[in-house]
Amino acid sequence: MEARVISCTTFGDDKVVKIAVPNQQALAKYKAGENETTVVVSDDTCPEKEVDEIKKCCEKLGYVYEGRLNEEYTQGPGLV
Repeated sequence: MEARVISCTTFGDDKVVKIAVPNQQALAKYKAGENETTVVVSDDTCPEKEVDEIKKCCEKLGYVYEGRLNEEYTQGPGLV
């Protein structure tokens, strides 16, 4: 599985991208663009142990962890 972009907002040259990830490996593969703030949510199927790994990976990469995937994002625009 790969990271899935669920929203993207731009403010001038800055971009905020929210991604849903099923596991830490998918997060590690995601490459943020220039001037991008990445907000991460874990997939609903993600086990609690994996959520802890995702949180640690977000800290290392400078991403913002927001929590579990909310049902409103289940129809995201696609894979990254």
